[in-house]
Amino acid sequence: MKKNKYIFLVASVIASQFFGSCNGDSIDKVNAPIAYEKIGGYNTSDDVAASNLISKLSFENNLTDSKGAITAAVPTNVGYAAGKKGMAYSGSSSQERYAVANASSAITGLNNFTFSFWINTANTVDPATAGQGKGAQGIFSIVRPTEFWGGMNLFLENPDSAHPDRVRLKLDVQNGRAGVAWGGQDVMINLDNVLNTWIHIVISYNSATSMVTCYTNGALSANISGFAYAPSAGLVGTAPWFADNPGSIANINNAPKYGIFQMVGTNGKVVLGTHQFDTTPPQNNGSQQGWATSFVGLLDEFRIYNAALTTNEVSALYKLEKDNR
Repeated sequence: MKKNKYIFLVASVIASQFFGSCNGDSIDKVNAPIAYEKIGGYNTSDDVAASNLISKLSFENNLTDSKGAITAAVPTNVGYAAGKKGMAYSGSSSQERYAVANASSAITGLNNFTFSFWINTANTVDPATAGQGKGAQGIFSIVRPTEFWGGMNLFLENPDSAHPDRVRLKLDVQNGRAGVAWGGQDVMINLDNVLNTWIHIVISYNSATSMVTCYTNGALSANISGFAYAPSAGLVGTAPWFADNPGSIANINNAPKYGIFQMVGTNGKVVLGTHQFDTTPPQNNGSQQGWATSFVGLLDEFRIYNAALTTNEVSALYKLEKDNR
């Protein structure tokens, strides 16, 4: 009996020591945390094309650019709401909202570029009667004070009555380089069945190929249009830009490619949340337009790169941000 008691006592001591070692944070002290599996070769979204990321606004209840290219933002009625990752910029259907900020030469000197962001919006509204939230909704502009359009203009185009559930997201750029006759170029992503849903958008331009490429949720966008001689059904993902009239999408006129992108006439200002002509007072020599308004929806993780991201980089960026990384 004594022997059995002794064996039981020894076993109890050993067990208490073992289970005691599992209490508290002792395991964490001796075992390294398990790392996330890499996506596309990256651990976090900020690792993707890190050396080319020149601007990042996360809208965590502020307009701070963590990369420092956009500074001294002056807000007008700016609001925030729960976003895709933390907080997000929140537009309004009843109140004009926007911010005007300073931009470094990293922004005004862009050539190759990529815009990346999350957006959650309803469709635009017929602007027959002018009012906040109606018509083309401005998202981002690089200001040119003596011109109607900015150097780059990102906005929701006026609604398409034939497609009431379609959001038309448009990028307009103005190339002032000598020898470019068709300086203004556009591309539009036609987004169907995504109303009031978070979607990830990437738009890039490669000056070496003169190709603009659009992605939706990490994959090539299904229907892009808005460029010269775009087919009625649109194209998937990629479209050409030309420096003069190509005569057709196949360039039967042998027009030169759009090539190096160079903004001229900028003044080191950007507008976030509306068009450059729709602030009070306007940032240019124009005036507010009845067909245009400030942005109504939600915007999050707004990034600008000074390179055209690759398909792998875009896919990784989407997956990592979706995973809150």
